Amino acid sequence: MCGRYHLKSTPMEVGEFFDLDIRDNFPPRYNIAPTQPIAVICQNEMRKRDYALMRWGFIPEWQKAPSTRPLVNARAETIVEKPSFRSAYKRRRCLIPADGFYEWRSVDGAKQPYCIQRHDDALFAFAGIWETATDPDGGEIDTTAILTIASGTDLRTLHHREPVVIAPEHFSVWLEADERDIALLDDLLTPAPAGSWKYFAVSTAVGNVRHDGPELIKKVRGPNGADKRVDQPVQPDLLF
Repeated sequence: MCGRYHLKSTPMEVGEFFDLDIRDNFPPRYNIAPTQPIAVICQNEMRKRDYALMRWGFIPEWQKAPSTRPLVNARAETIVEKPSFRSAYKRRRCLIPADGFYEWRSVDGAKQPYCIQRHDDALFAFAGIWETATDPDGGEIDTTAILTIASGTDLRTLHHREPVVIAPEHFSVWLEADERDIALLDDLLTPAPAGSWKYFAVSTAVGNVRHDGPELIKKVRGPNGADKRVDQPVQPDLLF
């Protein structure tokens, strides 16, 4: 799954990446957690790309009250079948900008966090879905979830799931395809190609949502040499 991530790129960098004019001057965030507002790129009613803030924790259209356990992730393998997600997947997909994400692994009875980034440290986009729900006071709230898939070669030994990432050349089809064209998205629901990711151990401070700062993505000594080294050879023609 993906339950924490970070976005340190500037609004200008995010705007350039998504070919969008972003006026919101959002700060870098190093410990983005469920239920918080997050930056999302979606398609508006004019069928143009739009920047928005949405609550990370999906609420299905038929659910009248927020769940005590937010739907942070949606499994790509079953998304067209699950009543909670299938309507949003067909009509309301989005892109979620990120510079990296975190996963935890049990080591000698303790949970060690790892920061996962692209090998070139570049900005990328999670595949997301979104839905407008009704909050307890009767107002509307836009909510979102990140799609996940069984882990590929890079992350299989760290965690059994990884987020689905949409490459820039597929942004348009991901945002614009309607339910008649939904089969066009099947080939996008895959793990990242081998050589895409690097990961390294980071401070356990990231486990507390009150902590936020660049020190959270600094490499620390990993247990049992578990880091996937930054200087590992990359397969350049396979990067997404």
